[in-house]
Amino acid sequence: MPLPEILNIGFKTDEPKLRKVKLPIEEIAISDIENNMDISYREQEGTDDWNLTPRMCLENFEKEIWHAKKILEADLQYPIELYFHKEQWIILDGVHRFTKAMYLGHTTIKVRKICEDIAQKTKRTGKKYKKWKWENK
Repeated sequence: MPLPEILNIGFKTDEPKLRKVKLPIEEIAISDIENNMDISYREQEGTDDWNLTPRMCLENFEKEIWHAKKILEADLQYPIELYFHKEQWIILDGVHRFTKAMYLGHTTIKVRKICEDIAQKTKRTGKKYKKWKWENK
């Protein structure tokens, strides 16, 4: 399964670099970004594909052992990073935190909204990063 079209933003984010950018943190209603429950951000256990949504992970918590552990360990004091793409907010960083907030029944979540300029300045560059399947070699 190829990268879901909604996630095809043309580059891979350098999450550590993004986290260092000083941006305001807001608290928003989770219902405003609930569409992210059905985006295939991850891979199911034993696969190498874009085939696991946060919703599927929660529904199959006992089968998705690695992701379940990451979700339970996620620290909700840190915001998730959102990027507006194709008329909706998608998560650039923090899918496990988002999933934990949903799992716990939270109605709000801390976010940082990433503009295009910041997104471009914090994209991965150089050979040290493995490219996604859809990127040119």
